Amino acid sequence: MTMALNPQRPKRRWWRREGVQGYLYISPWLLGFLMFGVAPLIAAFMTSLSKANVFRTIRFVGADNYEKILTDDPVFATIAGNMLIYVIGSTVISIGLGLILALLLFKDFRGNHVFRTLIYVPSLLVGIATAYLFKQVFRGGEVGLANMFLSLFGTEPINWLGDSEKPWLALVALILVNVWFAGGTMLIFLAGLKGIPASYFEAARVDGAGPWQMFRKVTLPLLSPVIVFNTVMALIGHIQVFETPLAFANSGGVATGNPLGYENSLGTFVTYLYVKGFVYQDMGYASALAFIMFAATLVLTGLVLWLARRFTAYGDADQN
Repeated sequence: MTMALNPQRPKRRWWRREGVQGYLYISPWLLGFLMFGVAPLIAAFMTSLSKANVFRTIRFVGADNYEKILTDDPVFATIAGNMLIYVIGSTVISIGLGLILALLLFKDFRGNHVFRTLIYVPSLLVGIATAYLFKQVFRGGEVGLANMFLSLFGTEPINWLGDSEKPWLALVALILVNVWFAGGTMLIFLAGLKGIPASYFEAARVDGAGPWQMFRKVTLPLLSPVIVFNTVMALIGHIQVFETPLAFANSGGVATGNPLGYENSLGTFVTYLYVKGFVYQDMGYASALAFIMFAATLVLTGLVLWLARRFTAYGDADQN
């Protein structure tokens, strides 16, 4: 009687297995992520639980830094109010002006591509150079461009960045800077408008809809995912504002030497983090501020996404 042959399949070496090979291929990125992403995050969190300077940890203090920031720091309370006003005002300007510009430049007319380029390019010029540019725009007296424009309407010159009686004017100027960056949101809105089928507008015209009705019933619902995306990105960017308020605070109007501005009127989360960490050398306090800023960003983003579920339409899906 012959026995059936049952040859065993040769065992594949462990490094040749498909799953293992996949991890080997992504291992350079994975190692980089662990070394330069996860490890610094854990180290920063441990630092936030300590009394530490730039060079060494002095002692472990637990949640004392967080408790002091949230309950016994009047400067942080002022800065939180500044950020609430700044984030809301700046986001309204970024989204509102960007949408208006996109609707105007979406129309087909000669030279619209030139206007799109001219409006978009300034949004690429970010950083300290733009901060010092607007420092000249909001310069006091009759030499600042903002005051020169207002003088056309008979308005007296405003000391935007150095008025000790009205320090809130500096925050208004900081919010108005976002007009310069509206081209970035405009470009994304233009891409969203191009994704709306023209047949929807034609059907609305056949039904007798006017421009406002088409905007409210067709454009806004179908553009809602883009509005949500721009809103979230604008919120995250505005919470991280740093160069412009720091440059404004170093203006010559009120010589206080305070990087947060007169009466902390230009203080933001990142500038306060900078002051605590690199001016006063309190890295534990600064690390705690960073995690509180992260938590605020997470909460605001989650709130926007939760509210957006009520009116956002994704493709042909039914709205909630």
